[in-house]
Amino acid sequence: MMQKRVVAMLGLLLITSSLVWAKPWSVAVFCDSRGVGTGEEGSTQGVRSSVLRAIAADACREHVALVVFPGDQVNGSAKYGTLAEQLLAWKTAMAPLYHAHIPIYSFRGNHENQQEAPVKVWDAIFPDLPKNGPKGQEDLTYSVRFQNAEFIGFDQYVGRSATFDTGKYDDAVNTGIVSPWVLAQITNAPTPWVFVFGHEPAFIAHHTDCLANAPAERDALWEALGARNGVYFCGHDHLYVRRTAPDSHGHPVTELIVGCAGAPNYPYDHEALNTRYDQHVAPTAQFVNATPTREMPNTNGSPFYFGYLIITVDGNTATGRWKAFINYDYAHWDAPPHPVFRVLDSFVLKTSSKK
Repeated sequence: MMQKRVVAMLGLLLITSSLVWAKPWSVAVFCDSRGVGTGEEGSTQGVRSSVLRAIAADACREHVALVVFPGDQVNGSAKYGTLAEQLLAWKTAMAPLYHAHIPIYSFRGNHENQQEAPVKVWDAIFPDLPKNGPKGQEDLTYSVRFQNAEFIGFDQYVGRSATFDTGKYDDAVNTGIVSPWVLAQITNAPTPWVFVFGHEPAFIAHHTDCLANAPAERDALWEALGARNGVYFCGHDHLYVRRTAPDSHGHPVTELIVGCAGAPNYPYDHEALNTRYDQHVAPTAQFVNATPTREMPNTNGSPFYFGYLIITVDGNTATGRWKAFINYDYAHWDAPPHPVFRVLDSFVLKTSSKK
């Protein structure tokens, strides 16, 4: 009789465990919260704090399980204080998430690669980041496993070749932007979902510097993502764009540019350069929110908005929602006392159940 009860209890535990595993969960992604101009954006510390704080608070209300921030937390210029002071100001603006004990996984952008000994400063300000990355990049490049997803983020600056030239798209000059460690992590991830994060886009959007500066490394990343139905998240361009580009086998890989957490907005205006510089198929945009131009108006005719992305994973399906901060007054620096967010883009991603 006792044996039957034990078996029954084990069966109940297995059922309960599977239900916990199957429960949907969400991750928030946003980046590029840096400020510009002394005293602008309501902060003298290199952060557009009021916008960032509003996004952080809304992410808390969404009950996200974790947050990923792929770079340009701060301006980095010494006129806003030391890099440490600016990053501490960023953490203060992110207080709603920290107080809710929601894990935040940060990665450096080009603006955190300024001032003296930037890596040492990063280590001191973010001592709890994972240290499982390649040698010399332990808390800059790393992976995190959560539920049925592998999160892989990589620093795109610490390993660059001494000859690196952001004005060229040449493997003979530019190397070290995508670590081989990252490719191995993608290929060997035991989870069905693979989410990869880096600061710069894989293809040209507004900035002409991006992973295409080292086309062979960029293409190797795209092949690895294509084989795993992976998704790439980035910033650097201050806008929100959802777009896809195929790997060499024709598998469409989704790229989500989410650099819209307060940095001065940019247009989505240089994507046609992709076919000129590296002969790769230009990405196809499904949704654009940037500074509107005649050539590329925003999807649904909306003005530019700040916002953030939520990915909700439910088994082998993920639903994406981009929530825009629609009542920010650009004539003033501070966010209103009652920020209003609205979902302007939504989409569905699928992954394989092989892993």
